[in-house]
Amino acid sequence: MPLACVALLLVGGCAGYVPRPLPEAPQWSSDSESTSAPLTVDQVVSRALEFSPEVRRAERDVDIAKAKSYADGLLPDPTLNFSTDRPGAAGYVPAFMVELGYEVSALVDRPAKKRAANAFLDGKRLALEWTRWQVANQAYALYVQNVSLTSLEDETSQRTAHQRDVANRMDIALEHAYVTRDAAMLAQTRYRDSELALSALRQEHLKAMQELNTLLGIRPGTRLALAAPPEPTDIPQDVIAQALADLAKHRPDLLALRAGYDEQDERYRAALLGQFPKLDIGVTRGRDTSAIYTTGLSVSVTLPLFNGNRGNIAIEKATRESLYDDYVQRLDDAYSAVDGITAELGVLQGQLHTSRASEYALKTSLEKARHAFEQGNLALPAFADIESQYLAQRIASEKLEGQVLQQHVALCTLIGVSAIDDEPLPQARP
Repeated sequence: MPLACVALLLVGGCAGYVPRPLPEAPQWSSDSESTSAPLTVDQVVSRALEFSPEVRRAERDVDIAKAKSYADGLLPDPTLNFSTDRPGAAGYVPAFMVELGYEVSALVDRPAKKRAANAFLDGKRLALEWTRWQVANQAYALYVQNVSLTSLEDETSQRTAHQRDVANRMDIALEHAYVTRDAAMLAQTRYRDSELALSALRQEHLKAMQELNTLLGIRPGTRLALAAPPEPTDIPQDVIAQALADLAKHRPDLLALRAGYDEQDERYRAALLGQFPKLDIGVTRGRDTSAIYTTGLSVSVTLPLFNGNRGNIAIEKATRESLYDDYVQRLDDAYSAVDGITAELGVLQGQLHTSRASEYALKTSLEKARHAFEQGNLALPAFADIESQYLAQRIASEKLEGQVLQQHVALCTLIGVSAIDDEPLPQARP
């Protein structure tokens, strides 16, 4: 009866199995496809934080860390041993021996293991926060890139159609000997260059849209309507200086590495405690074949003569040293990356300023040339050539602006500010 009660108690405390079959097809969210209103940058960032595969994987890592922390906090189970002997002679009764034991030494390193599990959980939570930082700024960058490419693709498509019309008119004029063959061939070359530029823009736009759809968890090929984003602003130097001063206390990936180092330090402590003898204590109750009952105490001690947990101590110590080096290197790389991006951003902004000035000058010349062409004071080949130069310069400026935006977003992510408004991101907490 006592054994039956124990068995029922053990079975009653067991977890049940719940099947969860894998899906047969991708499960895309369609709520964004049903809305006709253009998405704002805040809506895109919020959706990315909710549906991004990177964020969801980081959230699952936190769930696993919670489960591990719960598992490491459980007390070890006691051990119940039972044996019986059947006598072969008459006049004797069956003998039995029941022992209830417990590994007392498991309680010695339990606090260190528990602290290690808590540090591991803190590290995963901080890693999730770091992923959210990156995803938020990446969503903003892809949003602005898609809006810019949509506008540039539409403009390039219109100008390419116009240049195709110019090339056709030049071919007709060549047939009537109104223009030279060189002029007609130049118009055809300008048109083909515009076609190539338009094709490259469409490929770049398609790639950017696919990346945005993946980040938002939307079906591939979906064309999202996006509202005009706010213009990015330069990050004040005092914001960069203050962020660098607090980098080790603020950036989640550095805090996650610190939590990982704390975890390993506790595991090293647990390994040191594990070198002491393993102690098992048990209480016995038995009866021999003469019907004499006995009660006793059993003690089992493992003698640390050959192993002594020295191998695990060496492993945990070397791992701690490796994590120490990783943290120092990541901290050095963080400061170097901020300095490098700041310098490169200054160079790119100077190039962009020069490119925009050239674009403005060409736009002014194009407006004057269009007016002269409409008045009949400028030949069609000359007008088409100026228009082609303006298109090429505008594409070059947009590409430079895209590079500036990428560096701006990278800098914001490194120093922990929002790429949308340059406001400091929330302080990372474990």
